[in-house]
Amino acid sequence: MHRAEGRRQLPLLALALLAATLAATAFPGGAREQPTDVQLTATPVSFTRLGLGREQLGKLEYRGGVMLSSDDERFGGFSGLAISADGRVILAVSDDGWWLKARVSYRKDRLADVTEAVLQPLLDRQGRRPKSKRNRDAEALAIDPPGHIDAFAYVGFEMRPHIERFDLGRKGFAATPVRISTPAAIAKGPYNRQLEALGKLSSGRWKGSLIALSEKNLDKTGNIRGWILDGGKSQSFAVKRFEDYDITDLAILPGGGVLTLERSYVPGGLPGMAIRHFLVADLHPGGTIAPDLLFAGRQPFYLIDNMEGIAVHQSNDELRITVISDDNYNHGVQRTLLLQFALLP
Repeated sequence: MHRAEGRRQLPLLALALLAATLAATAFPGGAREQPTDVQLTATPVSFTRLGLGREQLGKLEYRGGVMLSSDDERFGGFSGLAISADGRVILAVSDDGWWLKARVSYRKDRLADVTEAVLQPLLDRQGRRPKSKRNRDAEALAIDPPGHIDAFAYVGFEMRPHIERFDLGRKGFAATPVRISTPAAIAKGPYNRQLEALGKLSSGRWKGSLIALSEKNLDKTGNIRGWILDGGKSQSFAVKRFEDYDITDLAILPGGGVLTLERSYVPGGLPGMAIRHFLVADLHPGGTIAPDLLFAGRQPFYLIDNMEGIAVHQSNDELRITVISDDNYNHGVQRTLLLQFALLP
C-alpha cells in the first residue's frame, strides 16, 4: 500500500472503529440491538408440585405452561403481558426496556411451546433506547383494542411513574411514545413500588379510559391505590389488600371484570401468587373495593416465581388466563415461567 493511500484510508478506518464502538455501547450492560431474533428453550412444566398432579385449583384449572430460558443477555425481567385474541401471540415488556414478541403453540389444547421470539428496545421520544434504567423500567402493558397485538400499546413505567402510548399498528417497534397525562398522586408511593398494573376499558361507564393500579402506593388504611384515567381527568379508588400480597398486573375481562395478579415475594420467604376478581361497575370514586379471591398458593406446593404479568383470551368456550414471571435477570436462581389456566364458571 502506498503511503498516500494509507492516509486516505485512515479516516475511513477511524469511522469504522467509531461505528463499532457506538454499536457496542448503544445499549447499557452490553446488550445487543442485533440480531433481534432470540433463541429460546421452552421446557414444559407442571404447576402443582406436591398435589399428585391435581390441576383444578379453586376457580382455576391448569392448561399447561413452560419455563423459558435463553443465552441472550437481553432476555428476562418481563413485567407486563398481552396476548392475541386467538392466544397464539404474546407481547411483553421487560423492566430493562425491551419488547418481547413470540408465537405460542399448543398440544392437546395445552400451552406447550414458545417460538419465533423477537426482542426490540422500547424507544424514547427521540427514537433512541433510553440510557438510564430509571427511564427503561417498563412494568405494565395494555393493548387497544383488546386482543390486537399490532395496535396501540400503553406502557406503564415505575421508577419514574408515567404512562406512554406506542402506535405499534403503524410503526411497529420503531414507534416513539406519546406521554399520557397522569395525576401527581400516582407517584406518591415508595420508590420503585408504584405503577405496576394497567388496562384499557372497552365497555361500561368508563369505556375508553385506562385503569391503573399501584404496587405499594397505599392509602392511610393500608389499601392499594388505583385510578381511572380519562384523558386529563382522573378518579381515584382503592383496592383492599390481600395478606402480604402486592398487585403486579391486571387484565380486563370481556364482560367488564378485572383480574389482578398479585405476588408475595420477600427474601427468605416462600414466593406466592394470588389472582383476584372485581367488577368495574362496582368501582366508585373515592371508594374501596374488595375483590373475590380466585386462587392463592405458594412454593413449594406450586411452581411459582416472581409473577408479574397477566393476560386473557377466549379459547373456544373457555376464558384462558396467561401469567408470566419476572426473573429479575437473576438467571439460575429465578425463572421465566409462562403458565396458562382456564377460569372456571
